[in-house]
Amino acid sequence: MGLFYKTTEPQTFFDQIYWDYANSIFEQTGRYFTPVQADAFNSIQKFDNFSFSAPTSAGKSYLFQELIKDIKGDIIIVVPSRALLSEYLIKIQDLVANEILVLPFIDFVNIRKTIRRIFIITPERGDELFKYQEKINLQLVLFDEAQLSEEGIRGMKFDSLVRRIDKKFPNVKKVFTHPFVINPEAQLQKHNLQNGDYEAYDQKAVGKIFIEHRNDTFKYFSPYDDQSRGKLEYSGDIISDSISNGKTALIYIAKSKIYDETFLETYAKYIALCKEITDPKALEHINELKNYFGENQEKKSLMLFLMRVGIVIHHGSIPLKARTIIERFVNENHAQICFSTSTLIQGINMPFDLVWINNFRFTGSEDQKKLSLKNLIGRAGRTSKLINNYDYGYVIINSANKNRFIERLKSDSYLETESILDSTTENVDEDFIDIINAIKNDSFDNNLNLTSEQVSRLNSTNLDQDIEFILSSFIDSKGIPLSGRAYHDLSIDIRRQIRRCLANIFISHLRRTELTRGEISVLDTAIPILLWHIQGKSFSEIVSLRYSYLSERDFRRGLRRDLKNGKISRKEYHSQLANKQIKFSCIAETLPNSRFQVPIPLFGYKSVTEIDFDLLIYDTYDYIDKVLSLSLKDPLSAAFELYYSRTSNLKALSLANYIRNGTNDIVEIWLLRYGFSFEEIEWVKPYILEIDENEIKFKKNISELFEDGIKYKAIERYL
Repeated sequence: MGLFYKTTEPQTFFDQIYWDYANSIFEQTGRYFTPVQADAFNSIQKFDNFSFSAPTSAGKSYLFQELIKDIKGDIIIVVPSRALLSEYLIKIQDLVANEILVLPFIDFVNIRKTIRRIFIITPERGDELFKYQEKINLQLVLFDEAQLSEEGIRGMKFDSLVRRIDKKFPNVKKVFTHPFVINPEAQLQKHNLQNGDYEAYDQKAVGKIFIEHRNDTFKYFSPYDDQSRGKLEYSGDIISDSISNGKTALIYIAKSKIYDETFLETYAKYIALCKEITDPKALEHINELKNYFGENQEKKSLMLFLMRVGIVIHHGSIPLKARTIIERFVNENHAQICFSTSTLIQGINMPFDLVWINNFRFTGSEDQKKLSLKNLIGRAGRTSKLINNYDYGYVIINSANKNRFIERLKSDSYLETESILDSTTENVDEDFIDIINAIKNDSFDNNLNLTSEQVSRLNSTNLDQDIEFILSSFIDSKGIPLSGRAYHDLSIDIRRQIRRCLANIFISHLRRTELTRGEISVLDTAIPILLWHIQGKSFSEIVSLRYSYLSERDFRRGLRRDLKNGKISRKEYHSQLANKQIKFSCIAETLPNSRFQVPIPLFGYKSVTEIDFDLLIYDTYDYIDKVLSLSLKDPLSAAFELYYSRTSNLKALSLANYIRNGTNDIVEIWLLRYGFSFEEIEWVKPYILEIDENEIKFKKNISELFEDGIKYKAIERYL
């Protein structure tokens, strides 16, 4: 476990052997590595390709940091999710000098001031690499959580990226990491990677103590060789005791329990133990999140209410920026309880003193379920720097799941030795056949981020009438897009026609001829969000505009006026308000999805008085992320770009820019390419003197922002 690194000078002969072992590693590598880190480090130096497996607490993050410091050229880090991308981005920006460009996508900007580049991407953004093949000095690619290769279409994209990098950059060093798999060599076998090595490490750096929970009693047990026979009982409630003593607890629950808020009642006993936050740094994080959500007296967030007493919520539909703030809040030890779904399984480094697995539903194959469980257990216990201290965490399992838990924990997990790319495409959803063929044949249009077949279909003149109608409806003579409010004010016939035209464009890049009712409803809900987005509205503004529309703000204001003017009684006022339903809005769903047949209302059929602000936040983010960014952006913007190429219609180019970038303003597009969010662009843009691919030149009054820690952090690397 490498514990001998945390001891004082040796007291015994046994201590001396370990002490010499540690010193010899330092002499060889120049670092205080554990044996696992040292062995992996040496293999990475020696071989072109190295694939290894290690538990979540094996110190992989520190190893990566040391590799990043050593490499003199450009680095790409491939992660499975945007959540993990965010964590890497923060850590690496803090780790390296400002002259090293760190971006969550691949782009060549700040050229004049950059000595090398580190790009952190998901596999979906990997195609951008090949646009810059002649410019990039690529020396290392880290594939973190590489078991993603097992996951359907995303696994195919991952494998495709590995093969394309190996083909286009044959001398680049590639490192694959996985948690808890027995055969990491599968990554080398399935891609026929030469000059490689592999290792499956089993050593952990943090201990685990397992506890069974039943009817408010807690008993110790071992999942390996349990001779306690259920007699080792913890006297009291270990969760209450831990929280009362300032320890932190992760409670893994179903997302539905967070959405319907039933977790508040289930865990009320523990929630009541958490005290109001007073730490200024913690309050700064809470205030930043409040401003990002746009919370006010009318729009109240349960998430923020809980955060004020040291309780956080973490799941995939919380906006990425909000998750980043929450993760900082946790890692700075401001949180006592975290209610989380499977997002923490994806390798996010948020350790807790205690992990209570109260939801035993894991997705994927049996191997994937085993890996998910082991990754979750890895969140229990945090590595400290205390000398002569044994670090450990508690893992609590409900009695009903104990046998299945032990079985999965003790079972080995394997990677497939054959890539999904090399398997048959029979029984594959027709919506993904183009992607599969393009991955296999390397027939992507890198500029439009679509397959060559999809581009060919979108370039058809059969779509010209639809495109022209949208241009006449969405863009005025000055190239300014319609607002979301103005879209809602259009006649229902015009809105239906716009929806039909957009549906025709979207369906044209697929092999189908029509969308399901559910898909059409998602598209319908997405249109005003798209319009607000392309107007450059901040996230809080979009949430606020949706809130006003769905909660019938104009109706509620009129009703209040009538009450104030004596036209209706207070009883009638409350009656009309209670009977007014929230407007229909379909839940967000990634498109295409032919299985999403029937529209599902986000809020059901509740009164406007019952609108859930947090649920609206989650759904708005899902629309911006899953629907606009991942589903609609590429095919819609490509259609308008192709139309512009054929007709030189500047409106089409303008709308293509709006859809792809969220803006048609050249300065804002450059700022996006430099990694600024729209929220940051709003305050930084007035301070820009010049901006292009070479550098940002700020006005002299940029120093006005230096007093604001958050704003200074965003701009300092470009000063």
